[in-house]
Amino acid sequence: MPIALFVFALLVLPLPGVPELPPGSELRVTSPDLKVVYLALRVTARGLEVRRSGALDPGRPVALVVRVGKAVRVFPGRAIPGDIVLLFPEGEVSLRKTLEAVYRLKWPEVLGGPRPGDRRRP
Repeated sequence: MPIALFVFALLVLPLPGVPELPPGSELRVTSPDLKVVYLALRVTARGLEVRRSGALDPGRPVALVVRVGKAVRVFPGRAIPGDIVLLFPEGEVSLRKTLEAVYRLKWPEVLGGPRPGDRRRP
């Protein structure tokens, strides 16, 4: 199977070991050693709720920690503007697109990147 087709297949399938994200599930974007939490999200009946949000430099290596009940899964990735790219041996997958297409969860606007009127220097 060509890599491009496999990556597309990952986009329409749940994350490995995570068939669903019911309310109460948590997603955390951390440093690869799991010591620093950059982003914490909780799944609610209304969608994704931002519990903690910090600066993430594009290209920074990260880990995605997914907790559903007592089960915990960790996936390697890297930050890009407005998204996290998950790294699998077969290719890269957008966390944002996976959450939206598979789990029907809208990526919080606050995580979309700089907004108009943001006066911080690049």
